[in-house]
Amino acid sequence: MDWRPFPYGDRAYRYAGSALSEQWSRLHRGDREPFPDPERVAERINRCGRALVIDTDPNRLANGLQSAWRDYHAGDFGTAIRTAQALGPIGAVVAARAQIAYATYLENNDREALALLCAAARLCEDLTHIDPGCANAWFLHALALGRYSQRISVVKALARGLGGKIHHSLNTALALEPSHAAAYATLGVYHFEVIDKVGTVVGRVTHGASREAGLRCFEKALSLDPDSPVTRMEFAHVLSMGRRHDNEQAVEHNMTAAATCQPFDALARLDVERARTALSSV
Repeated sequence: MDWRPFPYGDRAYRYAGSALSEQWSRLHRGDREPFPDPERVAERINRCGRALVIDTDPNRLANGLQSAWRDYHAGDFGTAIRTAQALGPIGAVVAARAQIAYATYLENNDREALALLCAAARLCEDLTHIDPGCANAWFLHALALGRYSQRISVVKALARGLGGKIHHSLNTALALEPSHAAAYATLGVYHFEVIDKVGTVVGRVTHGASREAGLRCFEKALSLDPDSPVTRMEFAHVLSMGRRHDNEQAVEHNMTAAATCQPFDALARLDVERARTALSSV
């Protein structure tokens, strides 16, 4: 596959050496992913067994995972995917992260994007069987299915039963990690999109969705990670659904906040640029 390069260069987001661990808490404020040091890797192997890894050396695995995360944060998504997948299921979280990011922001071919999203969902579903306590396996399973649903149309996705899977995986992720801001934001999108497509009554009765619950999810997400450009963008997007004029000020506020966020990695930079483009066209 010919991977399109990150369009803004990666020098500002290349966290070499100890810089990755030093910036980790800021980079992963939204998803609470633990830093993959040898001790953490060894603990996961002891808990999950050989099904989790190809190589049982915690030091080599930690180095491989850190390398994949460096590439991911720098926007070198193809390399991140290859490095992570070579490690076995323990690399599924960073591999899926990179697949979802590339499919969402850089892949112009719908068929290729859908294939990447399906692959990400499968990786994470497999990981939930091996390591059911991994919150980001559940979160990324839901995120991949959500992005897939948006591409094929939310109505088609609901008819295929994907809504229930997304809802279940997000609730599981939040049960495992109650401070997972990105999961709250994604659950907020779920509530708004379902109500927008099938209406208030069917959305609530059939899919457990409501606008009020969606608002609460975004409020929680922003309280946990107020400087997330993707959460701001997603919130602006759902508030604009149905062309509700009473939300115009909130939409503009969140779009402006996204456009003025300080991006600390490639994905955040893509969201900031997306917000700036949207504002310039208003």
